[in-house]
Amino acid sequence: MVTTANIHLDTRSLDIFARAGIIPDANSVPPHLRLFAEQADRVLESVSRLVRLDKMSLERAQNFQQLIVDSCAVVMCHPIIASNNYLKRFSEGVTFTQARHEIQQFSVFGLQFDVAQAKLVANSPTEEAYRERLNVLLNEKGIPYKDGFEGELTGRWSPATIHFSWMQRTAEGLGLRFEDIGKIWIGLPGTKAFVDATFNYYASTDQNVAQGASFAIENWAANGLWTPWIAGMKKLNETLDRPVDLGYLTYHEAQESHHSQATLDELFENFQQPWFDETKFLEGAEAILNEGVQAYYESQLANLPQKDETWPKSACEPRQFQPSRRLG
Repeated sequence: MVTTANIHLDTRSLDIFARAGIIPDANSVPPHLRLFAEQADRVLESVSRLVRLDKMSLERAQNFQQLIVDSCAVVMCHPIIASNNYLKRFSEGVTFTQARHEIQQFSVFGLQFDVAQAKLVANSPTEEAYRERLNVLLNEKGIPYKDGFEGELTGRWSPATIHFSWMQRTAEGLGLRFEDIGKIWIGLPGTKAFVDATFNYYASTDQNVAQGASFAIENWAANGLWTPWIAGMKKLNETLDRPVDLGYLTYHEAQESHHSQATLDELFENFQQPWFDETKFLEGAEAILNEGVQAYYESQLANLPQKDETWPKSACEPRQFQPSRRLG
């Protein structure tokens, strides 16, 4: 194994990932790693700058460089992110009934996620964290950000800007009524497992576990969720007399790249705190992917209506890069 202690701080993330064996070389970048590598470079540039200004020791900086690689190995190389067969096939085109199945089950996670976010607000370790988490919840519930997807809120609430209202419009286009979406009793076993994992890990009272789960959820969403879902829905819309409103999906696709960068920035902030525990952070991240995200897609595939032979037999491929091989 290679250790980041021997790698210069200014080395690009892709070159480090290649040294670790995560990718063959820096020019062979799978789609799910492109955005992550770009955003990792930004935070590592900030770390390198602190070292040059004598505001951080070289050893601490190298430890954080190691954490970036560990996070890539555990989170970004997780099969449900690196090889989501269900979403890949979804992107190639779906029936009206299959699209209805997806939005209905996802709506359960989507609405129950607000409950987990409220728990996260209540268990904020600092006032700053409380305000940041509260802003996320208030934005979900209808108060827009002043500048795009982050920062201060406008303070103006409208039912038209509640995220669930956007989800309702998408669901209505697929023949679903209010009582058909969001409720926990509508959820299939894998959907309920996803909700439970979100409560257990994303809303954990252990800040390290919660941060790990948040990191995993945001980077899954930014690097593998919305784009293939939208692609499949656009193909469906081409066949419909009355296209389904995709505003809920397209907004979140644009929003997630901001969220994933924020998770890397927050990871660096937390890394500098005395309470930060890398092992628990990575455990929280892997647990929500195993017990939540992967369980959800396995359930979706198993219960997919009108499934023919073009659909994969498994929701994802076996893990190609083992975390035990990561740098360090």
